Amino acid sequence: MINLTVFCSSKDNLDDELHLEIQKFIKLLDVNKFNIVYGGGTCGLMGTVRNTFIESNGKIISSNVTKFVEPDIEDDYIFDNINERQRKLTELGNAYLILPGGYGTCSEMFEVMTKNDIGECSKPIFIFNSLNIFDNLINLLNDLKFNGLITRDFNKIKVTISSNPIKLADIINNYCF
Repeated sequence: MINLTVFCSSKDNLDDELHLEIQKFIKLLDVNKFNIVYGGGTCGLMGTVRNTFIESNGKIISSNVTKFVEPDIEDDYIFDNINERQRKLTELGNAYLILPGGYGTCSEMFEVMTKNDIGECSKPIFIFNSLNIFDNLINLLNDLKFNGLITRDFNKIKVTISSNPIKLADIINNYCF
């Protein structure tokens, strides 16, 4: 089985449309090929990913922080701080899926992109640009590339970006790991 680490929001105040988009996308992933590794709990998009994949008979591996542990959820790994949790999420992943999220998600995304860029690892990174939430960030990264502050294109650091859930799920499901 391939561990697909998912980075996404844990916020509960998100639009229902975003949850539905993520739910539809997660249902397209091959439960016989992937385990989902995620940050634990049932809040926000992390909860949507967890619940949807479990309902599809997929296996979840959770890495959580003590202060976010929920009493009814059994976590595989529990850490005292976010840095240790993120290190475990990164370590466990054979590939990374970035879904909409805030500071934590962006930090995790930039960490794995940087590791690929400097040759510390070479793992595929898939960004689902659901509802075009990442458009401005993608434009910023392209501007940084244009101005020479980033030297390698997305494809050179194994980043695939799509706002089409069917297309991206097909790429992930058929990726040669």
